[in-house]
Amino acid sequence: MGECRKFNNFDLSDQEILKIIEDYKNLINKNSVVSGSFDEDLQQEIKFLIFKVLSKNRKK
Repeated sequence: MGECRKFNNFDLSDQEILKIIEDYKNLINKNSVVSGSFDEDLQQEIKFLIFKVLSKNRKK
């Protein structure tokens, strides 16, 4: 079969990624709640993973 192409072919700048994180701030915060209380460490982990995934295939 043909070559498998990944969807993540982004070439976003740091500023563009930070804008995406800011745009999804409410959703990130909503998903950073564990047992009814806000977990700041989880929030940071979510933001880090978003940044990592969106910058992974960046051209150097």
